[in-house]
Amino acid sequence: PHYWLDPDNAILMAENLAAGLTSVESGEQTRFENNAARVRDRLPRGAYDCHRLLDGVGSPELITFHDGFQYFAHAFEMELLKSIEEEAGSEASAKEIVEITALVKDHGIPGIFTEVNGSDATANAIARETGCQVAQLSMLMDGSMLGPSADVDDWIDLYLDALTANVEAVAGVFTGT
Repeated sequence: PHYWLDPDNAILMAENLAAGLTSVESGEQTRFENNAARVRDRLPRGAYDCHRLLDGVGSPELITFHDGFQYFAHAFEMELLKSIEEEAGSEASAKEIVEITALVKDHGIPGIFTEVNGSDATANAIARETGCQVAQLSMLMDGSMLGPSADVDDWIDLYLDALTANVEAVAGVFTGT
C-alpha cells in the first residue's frame, strides 16, 4: 500500500524495525534504537519543510498514476481524486480515461502525476485532450544507489530528497513554476 509515503508512517516503520531487529539481534539494540531515534528526529523537520513548500498552493486535488500516493496526499493535506492505474499493471480503460479527462476539466486540475519508471501513455493522452501537464512522482522505493556502507543518515537523506522532490513537483504544477 506504499504507506511509507507519509513521513509519520515511515517513523513508525523505523520504530517497528528497531524493535523487530532487536528481538533477533539483541546485541545491536543500542544501534537499532539510535537509528530509529535519528529517523524520529529528522523526518518531522523534513516533513515540515515540505509543508512549507506547499504554502500558497492550497489543497491540491491530485490525479496520480497509482493509488499508493493516497498516503503522500494525506500527509500533505491534498486530495487524491483518482488513480490512473486502478489495478496493478493494468492500463486505464476508455471509460476511465473519459472519467479522468472530465475530472481534470471539471476541477481545473493543471497537471496529473505519473510514477517514475511507470507508464505515462494514458497520462499523455489525457494531457493532449485537456492541456494539463504531466509530471512525475517517486514511490520512494529506490535505495539501489546506496551501497552497503550507507548509514541511517544516508537513507534519511535519500528519503527526504525524494519526498521533497515529490512536493516540489506538486507545488510546481499547481503554481505554474
